[in-house]
Amino acid sequence: MDNTIRVQVAGDHIQVVLPGEDRLSFPRVRLPEVFLQWQSEARLRMFDVLKTRGAEAMRMQPAHLPVLATLGAGAFPVNLTTRGLGVLPKPEQLEPLAHLFEETRHRTEGRPWPETLSQRVEAVRDFYGDPVNFDPWMLGGLEIFEGQTPRNLQHNPLASLLFTGEAPRFPSYQFDGVVAFVGPDDPAYRFLRAARELFAFDAFHIPQTRYPHGYLFHVVEARDKTPYPRR
Repeated sequence: MDNTIRVQVAGDHIQVVLPGEDRLSFPRVRLPEVFLQWQSEARLRMFDVLKTRGAEAMRMQPAHLPVLATLGAGAFPVNLTTRGLGVLPKPEQLEPLAHLFEETRHRTEGRPWPETLSQRVEAVRDFYGDPVNFDPWMLGGLEIFEGQTPRNLQHNPLASLLFTGEAPRFPSYQFDGVVAFVGPDDPAYRFLRAARELFAFDAFHIPQTRYPHGYLFHVVEARDKTPYPRR
């Protein structure tokens, strides 16, 4: 028997195909417009800081660093990790944008990173500057450390994300979803890697050289947990 767990999109549902071909099916849910707008605004603020104050001025980017919860075994089965996950372009724009980012990286390679920062920011600003560019059905990220998270997801692809933003509004969103692995041949992986490598050696990143696979987080539940005055 094939013990592989597969994740596949079936129309407006996301399916988990279990060993033996049993299936779990969940209706796909759109990311809230207010969340996508927050993602755009947070990126634009980051780009403004980079251009005016330099990469050393970046301290936090909570819109890009949610807590990811996966399920394992044992008395305490929940594994928590802060994970770089963000918006993806719509499918028809994955390859053109990946190509743009890759070309920008090649043109600026070999020159001091601070010297090329403005060019790299301009390459990504148009995409992140308008939420209409974003795929509203999923988020994406890259695996780096190959720890407990991918081991859990290989056996149970159901996971939850919690985003929490900065004062004074403290935007907060929980997304429950199904996680699919994508490899280097997938357009989404190519986009994610190209987007990261544009800024991989700036001061606000820990430099990495290996990304064994990517993740697609298909949203099936969305909850706005932003605090409000209670009277």
